[in-house]
Amino acid sequence: MKRASRGFTLIELLVVIAIIAVLISLLLPAVQSAREAARRAQCVNNLKQIGLAIHNYHDTVGSFPSQSIAANNWQGTWWNWASFILPQLENTPVYNSINFSLPNISAVDNASAASTDPHVTVWRTVIQAYLCPSDPVAGTGMVDNMSGLSFEWSRYTTKYTAAVTCYVTNWGDMKTGSLTWDVTSGESPPGVPLNWGCGGVFRGLFGDCSAGKATGIRDCTDGTSNTFLAGENSPNYNGALAWVNGDATYATTVIPMNFKSDLKDGQIDPVDGPSGPPCSIDQLNNFTQALHCYRNQTGNYGFKSFHPGGVNFALADGSVRFIKQSISQRIYNSLGTRAGGEILSSDAY
Repeated sequence: MKRASRGFTLIELLVVIAIIAVLISLLLPAVQSAREAARRAQCVNNLKQIGLAIHNYHDTVGSFPSQSIAANNWQGTWWNWASFILPQLENTPVYNSINFSLPNISAVDNASAASTDPHVTVWRTVIQAYLCPSDPVAGTGMVDNMSGLSFEWSRYTTKYTAAVTCYVTNWGDMKTGSLTWDVTSGESPPGVPLNWGCGGVFRGLFGDCSAGKATGIRDCTDGTSNTFLAGENSPNYNGALAWVNGDATYATTVIPMNFKSDLKDGQIDPVDGPSGPPCSIDQLNNFTQALHCYRNQTGNYGFKSFHPGGVNFALADGSVRFIKQSISQRIYNSLGTRAGGEILSSDAY
């Protein structure tokens, strides 16, 4: 006599489902970690390429590229280091499309850009080497509502759709106006107002509003292996990071690493309470409030990334290192200066 085949009971099915769910929950973090490791490796490679391009530029010209074409009053064409090294990154056609005697952006508004701006093709060309895969912007490389891209105030407040960068150069331990952070800066004694590095007074390898002043390896007396060349930021944390923008594509070590300035227009910084000012271009230099707004230069000019626990940096010797955000602020600032005279041991970071 044949016996009827026995099926699974409801309890047995639930146990199997539970086991599968546990296995998936254990597997997913490992998969996500592996994907982030791959993205970070590509990000490191991009920084390596940028570092090599800057050094190849140095070999050709005799100095690193200047941060921007901007005088002490910020007047100038605002083309920056990222445009100067395009040939070294195998983007010569884009470089040849630039007339460096004209402003980087001339359009009075985003809508008329295509018909009025001779460089619209340039500042809307995505440069893959400038995008970190860990950053959400890497999907398209184009971001809406970028402001602060051109020196005239009427255009400075205008919002454009532009191709962006996730990498910025080292400005040094320069002040940004925060009394809390600026006390760690070596730019000037506490209480002395900041000067934004104008007139060539910048402590890193790149400086704003300095009439195109450039530095070289000869100026890096702290040692090329102890000085940052470039690092990461994000258009999600700095609302002016179009890759053509000479006024925003740099960072200071005074702002704590990975300080999140990720609040967009209309949002209110929770630190300020419900009566705090909403984020907007009006908070551009608010030294005491709206510090987490992505248009406030007091907090958005730091090194930041989407990597857990730290930021990738290219050093002046051409190497790339992942620096943990738990680094001492004193050591961090020391790595930002090119000639501060600080003594750093090899195991300090």
